[in-house]
Amino acid sequence: MFSSTIIALLSAGFAIAAPIYPRDVTLDPAAVAEAQVRDNAATRAFSAAQIQTSSGQCLAVDPASGDFRENLIPIQVVACNGSDTQQWDIITSGVHNNEPGFALVVSTLTNGCLNFDPRRAAGNQVLLFSCGGRADGSGAVTNSQLFTFTGGAGPLPLVPQNGNNGTCLTVNENLLDQTSCDPVNASGNELFTISASGSQPETASDPSSTATETPSSIASSSFVAVSSGVEAAATSSTASAPASTGTTVLDPAAVAQAQVRDDTATRAFSAAEIQTSDGQCLSVDANSGDFRENLIPITAQACDGSSGQQWDVITSGVHNNVNGTALIVSTLTQGCLNFDPRRAAGNQVILFSCGGRADGSGNVTNSQLFTFTGASSSIPLVPTNQANTCLFDNNGNLDVTSCDITNPNSSELFSVSASGASVVSSSPATATPSISVIVSSASVAPSSVEVIASASSIASASTTASTSVSAPASTGTTVLDPASVAQAQVRDDTATRAFSAAEIQTSDGQCLSVDATSGDFRENLIPITTQTCDGSAGQQWDVITAGVHNNVPGTALFVSTLIQGCLNFDPRRAAGNQVILFSCGGRADGSGAVTTAQLFTFTGNSTTIPLLPANQADTCLFDNNGNLDDTSCDTTNPEADQVRLFHDFTNVLSLTNCHL
Repeated sequence: MFSSTIIALLSAGFAIAAPIYPRDVTLDPAAVAEAQVRDNAATRAFSAAQIQTSSGQCLAVDPASGDFRENLIPIQVVACNGSDTQQWDIITSGVHNNEPGFALVVSTLTNGCLNFDPRRAAGNQVLLFSCGGRADGSGAVTNSQLFTFTGGAGPLPLVPQNGNNGTCLTVNENLLDQTSCDPVNASGNELFTISASGSQPETASDPSSTATETPSSIASSSFVAVSSGVEAAATSSTASAPASTGTTVLDPAAVAQAQVRDDTATRAFSAAEIQTSDGQCLSVDANSGDFRENLIPITAQACDGSSGQQWDVITSGVHNNVNGTALIVSTLTQGCLNFDPRRAAGNQVILFSCGGRADGSGNVTNSQLFTFTGASSSIPLVPTNQANTCLFDNNGNLDVTSCDITNPNSSELFSVSASGASVVSSSPATATPSISVIVSSASVAPSSVEVIASASSIASASTTASTSVSAPASTGTTVLDPASVAQAQVRDDTATRAFSAAEIQTSDGQCLSVDATSGDFRENLIPITTQTCDGSAGQQWDVITAGVHNNVPGTALFVSTLIQGCLNFDPRRAAGNQVILFSCGGRADGSGAVTTAQLFTFTGNSTTIPLLPANQADTCLFDNNGNLDDTSCDTTNPEADQVRLFHDFTNVLSLTNCHL
């Protein structure tokens, strides 16, 4: 029988610090340029037009009121002044709209799309977001940005396609919001007028100005609105290679977290060239993706022996536990070759953090596993997440096409250079981690974490409990973004607190501790460790029984008093890294409402309770060699040996363990 640790929470009083309010964000020019791209090939019913409310005010945006990419911008309702912040394009067809009878409402200033996301907290569901619904600008079409449009200037309701014809946008004080409605009988604040003075219908005559997506690439019926949750992408045989700008400003701390070399892996080849059938080499430019070295296009260029043309072929390791497959990993960046059929045609083959999660915390995803028998020449690159699909050199860009995998043509064959082969097999220090594959939800709006995976990966996944994983080291070196932290970690001053600034102790008297600089730039993804109690701010916790992020009786949030992040159990993450501190509400930017991943059983009737997450039955948290972890347990039969520590505290709460 294995007993999880008894934990004690000791109140240190009810004094609370003043909340930190969001400040103007520091924009990242490279990230903005990537995320907010004007569709010059689009058909516009109106350009640079004002959108007026029934009271004669104008919809307006402030680029500095969102995040560093100019996403998550609220839409304000203000007096009309003719400024560029009040100008809008109405797009009826283009890269991000292939639905007749619908339009995108696009800020002429930022090129972001009006977006309705019912998953966000009430009052914060209508915002400006990168067209296509993906934070980095790589999305194609999402029904969260399509609004019913018949061609007139109004007055007309703004009815989002994903609202199932029962939602209208409305004016709520000085912000654009949503309300339930009958669109046929919309009235008052539900009606808007597009100013005729701003009307400049246009169709771009220079489609070449869109580097990677053209109208023809999305007009195919193979693209569907994202209400189904996945975009099925047509194969393009004419898309040109996306230009490698080489100008992205990298975040060294984020790169170090996202791109980690698997030294335990078995490598069939190391630092090898991968050549196309005409002798070109697959190449990557570390500065052509995002700030984490994700989303990097793979190009085919003249072989020059540079580090950007070196690849490892991994047949077994942390991110590959499937026989007969291999990961194709850049030796330079440590990112994995990734095929994502949800992305826009011509941009579906990219380099991404191995394991399929942007922050490097992913485990195994079949979007990065390619069929591999051990041969080194004339082999097709066949992704395991879509049948009858091969990679090929599409005018200098590694792309995807339908194929007969048993009889691929020459353009679909690649060779791994023997000169680069140096087989490496390392014995893992620990057992192979459990499989944890994640599938992105319907991309009607940004998710709290970027995910690269396919639906089929869930079917083959299995989870194995771990009881011997060591605590991850707190590096304490993350470079925080103060504006992002202020947005993501907000104190709920309306909450009911059973305890404030209290210690949570294990049965042997250690305290649950957090280090604000051991997670990401938003103070998310922070591991919880157990350390000698010292009374520091990193060991103080609030227990919230009701509030913005908890509306479930009989549960509590465990919130770091220092950071304002919530204790979070995510069984999708790799074993040993499933218990973390994350923005309360479960969305990285702080916009979430309530998530069961952060709710723990709490009756308040006893000072002795187990830590039982609400999102998985028969699970307890416990001290796993200095790291707060999870294990299977009998929640009805907690251990009797409870510890109760009083010292100088006025309130005492002990958390017992569960039997396995």
